[in-house]
Amino acid sequence: MKLRWQISIIALLSLSFPLLAWYAFKQLNQTYQEGMVVAAQKQADVIKQSVVQYANNNPAGIEGLVYEQLTSGEIDGNDAEWQTLAWHVVDYKLRFKIAQINDQWRMLIEGKDNSPQMATDNSLDRIVLALADQHSIKKLTIARQAVGQVFTPSVSSALQAYWHETAGGYQVEVALPVQQLSRIGLVLIDHNQALTPLTHGHTQGQQITLHPLFEASSSWQSFLESIKPSDGQVVIKDHKSRLLYQTTPAKQTLKDSDWLSQFLYELVFDQDATDESFFYGQQIIHELPFGKIETTLVQADAQIALMQTFLRVMGMLLLAALLLLGGSFLYAALLVWRIKKLNHSLQNALDDQGQIHTHLPAINSSDEIGDLSRGMSQLLGRINEYTAYLKQLGGRLSHEMKTPISIVHTSLEVLHMKQPEDEFISRALNANNRLKFILNQLSALSKLKQIIAETEVEVFEINGFLKELTEAYRINHPVIQFESYEGEIHMKASKDLLAQMLDKLIQNALDYIGPDDHILIRTAKDNKTNNFLLTVTNSGSQIAPQHLGQLFDSLTSFRKEKSEQPHLGLGLYIVKLICDFHQSEITAINLNKPKSVQFRIKGKISN
Repeated sequence: MKLRWQISIIALLSLSFPLLAWYAFKQLNQTYQEGMVVAAQKQADVIKQSVVQYANNNPAGIEGLVYEQLTSGEIDGNDAEWQTLAWHVVDYKLRFKIAQINDQWRMLIEGKDNSPQMATDNSLDRIVLALADQHSIKKLTIARQAVGQVFTPSVSSALQAYWHETAGGYQVEVALPVQQLSRIGLVLIDHNQALTPLTHGHTQGQQITLHPLFEASSSWQSFLESIKPSDGQVVIKDHKSRLLYQTTPAKQTLKDSDWLSQFLYELVFDQDATDESFFYGQQIIHELPFGKIETTLVQADAQIALMQTFLRVMGMLLLAALLLLGGSFLYAALLVWRIKKLNHSLQNALDDQGQIHTHLPAINSSDEIGDLSRGMSQLLGRINEYTAYLKQLGGRLSHEMKTPISIVHTSLEVLHMKQPEDEFISRALNANNRLKFILNQLSALSKLKQIIAETEVEVFEINGFLKELTEAYRINHPVIQFESYEGEIHMKASKDLLAQMLDKLIQNALDYIGPDDHILIRTAKDNKTNNFLLTVTNSGSQIAPQHLGQLFDSLTSFRKEKSEQPHLGLGLYIVKLICDFHQSEITAINLNKPKSVQFRIKGKISN
């Protein structure tokens, strides 16, 4: 893993500080909420006991049939708008719903009856309604009929009702023709198969009993307002969750600027929050003999204070973490940049002329990278000194050893003349000749470097020049072929050095070909990059892949067969020197079809 990613991972761990703070605040909030629940529960218990006691002393304030409100709906037998309203169950045969819509009274009556209809009117099932206001009582009779609008001649044509048969009986939706309804009585007359009428509903003897509708008592409302918490609300409902009493809700003290705290509280602490969440208040529900009481305690101010404290702490921790993270990224980038710069300088410490540059970046820095730079600079200095020594070694050896070798050579020749048949003298003389040849090669290499550096160049067309050289080579070696680029290729170079370079490549190729192999010299041109390509390919052999990168090193030879003429590994090294002088690039590759070795020289074209 790269250094920048290692430092980045460590820096990212700094983001764990806000997470730990969030966890700590969440635990603190949980403890706080549990304390709020206990306190709210105790306060709700006191309110419940007060309500039960007041109900015992004032039972009239909670008696009566509770009606609800409808928002819309026509008298069409469709009970979809009634689905959310609760039933008043009279007995197992009869139940109803009562509601108001735009100050008009509506009822949905459901009767249970599976017996077949009789043929005479006197045997039809009937629903009897007794409706009372402050001044009078009205009685409505609705006989069982086919599905549709109810038509009752005995009643005013203003009656709106709809009869609907069901699987277990029937439903009737009716609009009550009374404005100030205060009491209601409902009776179902059921004719069985024996034609014996059975009466169900609000009856006592043969009379219909009237039951009052629930009306909220002002004394009850005042009592509840007096005991409700200043920061809460009390709601009383019957057993079917129909609203009886509701106090005015506590006023929120939230400011417009608190919306962020409210949003963050539900996001961070109360993900499943609704409007009855901890932020909005604690809701406690108690069962009552006549229904249930819901007590809500709103504590938004405390929640706002907690959230604002959390925001401040989290903001400071997050800012510190982000600054640390940003600083770590910048430091990692700077550190990586310094190391890359040092690495780049090391890779380019040896230039194309063979000079070693010992001055590296950050050499004056006092940190570990500076120590590394100084150490590498000292190492490069020593290598430079040793390289300079090696460069001069050939010339020095050649100069210093010429005289003793000449003396040895002269002495051996004299001995050989006196004792021409002595085998040991002949071996010594041959070995001395080889040593003399090696010294001459080293001396020639030193002179060649100086000659290359001082050579003058000119612009000429290389296809014609190479063609002349190839024709000269073919006199002694017909296996050499030349393929020229169709157009002209001009380059700025030294003809002498170029000829010497080609001599080395041809001589090297001749040492590795067989009687059926050939050597191909070819030129090509790349118009896109404005480069020329000169290739020398010899078939019949290949270079070991592990040696390809070392072919052009000085004093390096991979020849397996030994010959009388010593090979010092300087031929391809001289080729590399000539290419470097002409700012060209040389590479060697193996080709498989056919099996061969190709030397590629790529350089710039001169206009």
